[in-house]
Amino acid sequence: MSASIMRCTVCHPRRTFKSEEQERRHNLEYHSKSFSVAIVAKSGLSEKVVVKQVDGVFKCPFCRTPLTTKTGCRKHLKNNLCTTEKDNNQDPPELTLPAVTLPEHQDIPPLPVPRQQPKTRAFDDAVLNSCGDLHASAAEKRKTLGIIVSLGLEPISIKDVLGIEQNVLAHATVISRLPASSVEVRPVAPQKRKLDRDEICPNCSPAPAPGLEHLLSSSPYAARLATRSYVELSDEICELLNRDWQFSPHLRYASAVILAGCLLVNSKNGQAVIANTVEAYGRQKTVDIHREPFVIQKGQPGTTSLPPSIKTPYKKVWPVTVPTIEGKRLIIGTKSFDALITSSLRLDKVVEPCIGASTPSFVLTDVSHSLAAKIFLDTEHLETGLRMAESKDTWSISSSDLLHQLRQVKTKFFDASTFYLCRASSFFADNHPCQPYTIFNLASFDQAHSGDGVAASNLFHTIACDVIQDGSRAVLKRERVQQLRVRCTDQGNISNEFDGILTLYGDDSSVPILGNPVLNKFLENLASQLSPYIAKANKAVASFIENEFASPTV
Repeated sequence: MSASIMRCTVCHPRRTFKSEEQERRHNLEYHSKSFSVAIVAKSGLSEKVVVKQVDGVFKCPFCRTPLTTKTGCRKHLKNNLCTTEKDNNQDPPELTLPAVTLPEHQDIPPLPVPRQQPKTRAFDDAVLNSCGDLHASAAEKRKTLGIIVSLGLEPISIKDVLGIEQNVLAHATVISRLPASSVEVRPVAPQKRKLDRDEICPNCSPAPAPGLEHLLSSSPYAARLATRSYVELSDEICELLNRDWQFSPHLRYASAVILAGCLLVNSKNGQAVIANTVEAYGRQKTVDIHREPFVIQKGQPGTTSLPPSIKTPYKKVWPVTVPTIEGKRLIIGTKSFDALITSSLRLDKVVEPCIGASTPSFVLTDVSHSLAAKIFLDTEHLETGLRMAESKDTWSISSSDLLHQLRQVKTKFFDASTFYLCRASSFFADNHPCQPYTIFNLASFDQAHSGDGVAASNLFHTIACDVIQDGSRAVLKRERVQQLRVRCTDQGNISNEFDGILTLYGDDSSVPILGNPVLNKFLENLASQLSPYIAKANKAVASFIENEFASPTV
């Protein structure tokens, strides 16, 4: 069956596209209704102007030059190519937006390019990089350097147009014959490949991002990771992750998707982890009632995930381990939110997956380790997240498995933010058996547990469904509570909470869920009773994760 061809309904002659992504980029470039550009005024201050499309072209607001594309018009204005404004003393038309007015459209940053490496590696580092041993032990490094020197090989530095350096080895006599410029570099593949690499499709094995070469070649899960593409977190994406959720609430979903499946690599000790499930929490109480608390303990502020007031590798994005009563939480913090990693797997060696709020297998013990932590995003998740960031109508991560997008909260059921659908999972953990259980989805756990646990988990399942469907009008029906109460033992803690809920009805057949602090108290008590059931279910999740990463590639 031939692929469908899409056509632009505006262009003459009609332009055709092979994919929806090509059509979308074309429409943004040629048919945007308007966009804003920051320019430098004669006063030397920066101001924004809005350019609108008229009769199919973008006209410079100063010299009226017609331009076909948004990029061309933006370059025309930023490079100060128009002369009309310079040749007269009149002020330009009223184009600046009031200082307090938000722009009509916030540009979503393009996919980032890898960061430039400013300097050429030293001799030993270049040798080790070419052999994939930059993060090997000291003994392994000495062994590698000794072998290379004995063979008479020396490293060559190759940089692309972006300044990204790669290293290869050649004999000194060969290096002396190499031309200084206009060198064509291409890999020479062996006629025979190792058996374990034959299973990997060449089309699904992109070149690793700079800084990931050693991990992707030495990881016990290298074959699985080779099917994905990663890029280091850029300044543009950092800016997006720090936008105010008060004015861009849809970014809570886009941010979770962007960070889901990311790799965290501690360049100080070589440890690496994949964030299989990420939960996004707003930074302030007015945005998310489950925000990270800021408290004073023994006269000192407690550890938080807020980016510190120092120069960091990623602007206002801070990977950190926060100690809590529940354990060591691995968090990626920004000014707008903190992303709690609730499912992860060590990639540099075989370690049991961490499922839940605590991540003891990958700990950023102090500031130096946080500064050494590099963040690499899954490019497919990044593209999806950027598309979501363009739509203010976004209200969930996806249209499937909605209850698995609820976060692992156990309090404040009277507040709507408790039911935000902003938990995202990686490509490898996208199926629900690979996602951590919460009080809301525990009812879907297949392995049997006691009647009391089944009753309580089904109650929270019912509440979540009602709130997602009806919002502020959601109610909990007496009949449903009575049905679940029958499943409980007569004198258990869970049955007592059900009895307490039933006293709230009086002559009514239902009670509201949101804005009901009395019902909330009983629900919080029930939620705390489900902790051992969730812990048992999450052991099964760890097994499914291990099996997923051990599976051979197709």
